[in-house]
Amino acid sequence: MIKLENLILELLNEGGNVFGTTAPIAKEKIEPTLEKFTNQLGTIFPKKAATFSSFEKLGSAGKKDMSGDIDVAYPAAHLTKDGKPDLEGWGLNREEFDQLFEKIRKRARTSTEAQTQMRAMLTLIANKINETNTEIRADAKSAGSNSLFLAFPQYSADGRKQPELIQVDINVGDPDWLKFSYYSNIYKGVVKGLHRTQLMLALFTAKGKMFKHEQGVLDKETREVEASTPSEAVELLNKLYGLSITRDQLNDYFELSEILERQLSEGDYGKVMDIYLKILDKTGPFAHVPENLEKYWIENQDRLGLTGKRLPEDSPLKKYAV
Repeated sequence: MIKLENLILELLNEGGNVFGTTAPIAKEKIEPTLEKFTNQLGTIFPKKAATFSSFEKLGSAGKKDMSGDIDVAYPAAHLTKDGKPDLEGWGLNREEFDQLFEKIRKRARTSTEAQTQMRAMLTLIANKINETNTEIRADAKSAGSNSLFLAFPQYSADGRKQPELIQVDINVGDPDWLKFSYYSNIYKGVVKGLHRTQLMLALFTAKGKMFKHEQGVLDKETREVEASTPSEAVELLNKLYGLSITRDQLNDYFELSEILERQLSEGDYGKVMDIYLKILDKTGPFAHVPENLEKYWIENQDRLGLTGKRLPEDSPLKKYAV
């Protein structure tokens, strides 16, 4: 049996700032920065250069005036050829791949063969990036089964290199699913795209499911995928709770929050909110608690063991932090 606390930590341990030396990027710098980034990546992997045009921005990047990082989607099909890892296309060594694959397989016994192969490939890709003289730097230790975490200089609209770095996360998978799982509306006030996504995560967690950003929705015990497309995820959520939520409603925190408060049973609503506040308490840095849940947070802080340590300094709940 997987404990709820451990499950929440596992689900939250996806992405985030892994370099610690990067800075937010202005909206007008995103496209010129991505252009320079894509060009340099193409010099490292010339046989795959054409595929980098398939990068699609995820989340709030390019929507807000400032973004903390740049998330992009990249089709998983570009890492394989005839159903096998495309080592030749990426210029990777077969012997190094086989050795790393075996090492990961022995350490991660619950991972599928495909997941282990993907992680080995992404780790070797990260290593190869770091061996070049380009401006791209990769965190090879954080390369997961579906993500590459990279740091790159920011560039201005007129092509001038800036002193700040930006973190670029390449998320490998089905682009349609990735755009859904990382979707972010632009809200007024303290609410961000992560509040919608973490609420959706809480909804699935309360019913014994795992919402994985890169994979889909999995059963908590068997780890079998139960939804791998946005429509399947919406259908599953409606089935679990007896709702009729649309994808557009699921994409908006305030609409989703209002529907849950009106239509969920008291037991389901309380369980989901408890999990949601625990998730936010471990999300950081600086994730606000939405205003509509501040009272619930105060009333249930002791029962839920909420610390408030990662709350922003301007949060009205900061005075309750322990």
